[in-house]
Amino acid sequence: MRLLLALLLCWLALPALPESAPQDPDAGFLASAPAAIAHATRLLDQDDARGAARFLTKAREQFADDADLATLAADALVRDERFGEAEALLALPLLETADMSTLRTSIETYYDRSTRSDRLVVIVLQKKLEAGDYATVISLADRAIAKFPNKDVLHALKGEAQYKANQLDEAEVTLREALQINPFNQVAKEYIETIRTTREAQTSTTLAEWLAIAKDKVGDLIVTFLALFAALLMNSTIAPIVLRLKLRSARRAFENGDYDEFTDLIEGLLDEENFAPLRSNFRFLLERKSYEEAREILNTYVNTLDRLPTLLRILEREHEKLATS
Repeated sequence: MRLLLALLLCWLALPALPESAPQDPDAGFLASAPAAIAHATRLLDQDDARGAARFLTKAREQFADDADLATLAADALVRDERFGEAEALLALPLLETADMSTLRTSIETYYDRSTRSDRLVVIVLQKKLEAGDYATVISLADRAIAKFPNKDVLHALKGEAQYKANQLDEAEVTLREALQINPFNQVAKEYIETIRTTREAQTSTTLAEWLAIAKDKVGDLIVTFLALFAALLMNSTIAPIVLRLKLRSARRAFENGDYDEFTDLIEGLLDEENFAPLRSNFRFLLERKSYEEAREILNTYVNTLDRLPTLLRILEREHEKLATS
């Protein structure tokens, strides 16, 4: 009995054996670039373009300077109809001297066929977006926008693809183009709001990480003091300067006929309940536009409809003040 107990204790004390890592089924084909090319060629011969493209993406991480591998990867992407990724691959300096005319022709033929009409290209873009082929959506949308520049849905679809490809700055620019064409494009409005929320969350996460690191290094008391001091400094010194710069920039944009930046600012002031500069901006607006024109600007360029009634009410009040002064 004692012997069994001792054996049991020894077994429990043994360190757990490390779990064996799952083996990569493609590892045997990545020993060299020629081996990778041979395997990808077999996949293409079996009409498995998607599998070949996936494998070649992995192979190119290991053999990035192999032109033959890059050429085959572009061919696999074209066969898998991932034309945007293929186009980017063909633009690499590595393939400058290679004859890629057949693949380029296939890509351009697809784009030309897909943009025969605005309705057709919208359907194609939606399908590509659902498939997660964001590079093709962006590239095809650029060609479609060149042919149908006043089609707001094309800008919205391109902006959505850019957002999902994590190109937030580019997405916001494209989505605002959609709103300039059609201020009531709900998809563009919602994605602009999502981008703002994402940026705020990223900023909050960065600040939280900085505070966590600071706590580890200097202690809770000093971190709390620094946070309070930074907040006080921001509110008392930096914030007014930043606000003045924003006001100046927004008003300059307004004078140039760009109302988006101006309305973005007044929406932000409303969110912050910063009413003094908000009223000042409305007086600035009413000094340059009639009351009806000012209302039309707000109706057209305010992104969040929930804010619109409050902004219109403040505008009306400032209009009445100016009329009686």
